[in-house]
Amino acid sequence: MRFIILFFLLVAKMGLSQTYTLEKIRELALSNYPLIHQNNLLKRSESLNIANIKTSLLPQITINGQATYQSDVTGLTIPNNLFKIDALSKDQYKATAEIQQTLYDGGMNKKTRELSQLSLEIDLLKNEVELYKLKERVTQLYCSVLYTDALLQQVNFITTDLNNGLQKVEALYKNGVAFKSNVLQVKAQILKNNQKTEEILAAKKTLYEALEMLSGEKMSDSVVFVLPDQLNLPNEGSQVMRPEVFLFDAQISSIDRQTGLINARTKPRMGTFLQGGYGKPGLNMLKNEFAWFSLAGIRLQWSLGGFYTAKKEQIILQNQTGLIKNQKDTYLLNTNIQLKQQLNEISKLENLISSDKEIIAIREQIKNTALVQLTNGVISANDYLKEVNEFDQSGQTLIQHQIQLVQSKLVYQLLKGKI
Repeated sequence: MRFIILFFLLVAKMGLSQTYTLEKIRELALSNYPLIHQNNLLKRSESLNIANIKTSLLPQITINGQATYQSDVTGLTIPNNLFKIDALSKDQYKATAEIQQTLYDGGMNKKTRELSQLSLEIDLLKNEVELYKLKERVTQLYCSVLYTDALLQQVNFITTDLNNGLQKVEALYKNGVAFKSNVLQVKAQILKNNQKTEEILAAKKTLYEALEMLSGEKMSDSVVFVLPDQLNLPNEGSQVMRPEVFLFDAQISSIDRQTGLINARTKPRMGTFLQGGYGKPGLNMLKNEFAWFSLAGIRLQWSLGGFYTAKKEQIILQNQTGLIKNQKDTYLLNTNIQLKQQLNEISKLENLISSDKEIIAIREQIKNTALVQLTNGVISANDYLKEVNEFDQSGQTLIQHQIQLVQSKLVYQLLKGKI
């Protein structure tokens, strides 16, 4: 039957300038979407951030300068005429340069880098969630274009039938067998069909404009949209692989890294240092003159203040983990409900399509019989047009159900994340 052939072939013209598949339109839309360029910016910023974090493990150089005037200084008076100790000057000067090298930081640098990398992953996944919504939007527009294409072909078929009926009615009218009103009724129906064509073309133009803006491609009237051929449904028991799920997991991992950072803050730090300087006095406090000096050693620091808040901060992070896990469970529950609904919808549409085909076969026989009866003057043009409209409506219903079936399968794939 031609409605079934129409659905699977849609258009078979030679010399077409453009052919688009759903996958190609999705790729064009993703590459044209401004958000896609944000990924490179995020990655570049993260690379610089990691490089900055690593610098804390490099030797740290500090230069200090100081000049002071004191109201009093330490003095030493010894009643001995053999030697005399001069008092220190009240004005004192010191310039130092110190190099510090971290030997152990309790894992702070490593944990900070891991947390930074996870932050990048979270930002990229947030973008992926938005880009996935774009895929869903493109899929909906694409299916709408397929529907308008199929409707246009059907209207053309019906118009052909009506023109054939008009020729026969006009012949009957010329022979005095039919009334003028019969001819006018058929002509009026042809005009209504032409109006329907204009409405479909207007709707199609709107869809084209939306796809042009999303894909950045100019689409001419000769564009052909190919029916998706890979509509195998993912296994019902397979996991949902949408970016939202990965985003939840990344957020949970980020909180785990924050817990590690809290623990690292409570650990001691150790490093070496080398200091050199010039000042008055030098290291010899009894020598009241400018002198060079240096010192080296190992420094241990252990701030115990982190223990005061560490436990409470860990509990807060545990609560945040619980909230995100709850959000993930809620999301998966709602998604699985939608998947069940889509499976039921697919099953329903498959059954409807099967009966649609039977109805069309019957309606086509009735329509063809009505045309013969009209030719023989048994029925009026109005009766014939009624059967044509019934046949037309059954064809529209089949096309609608077939496109809905394709869209439902695509929605199921999108819900599963299997695209």
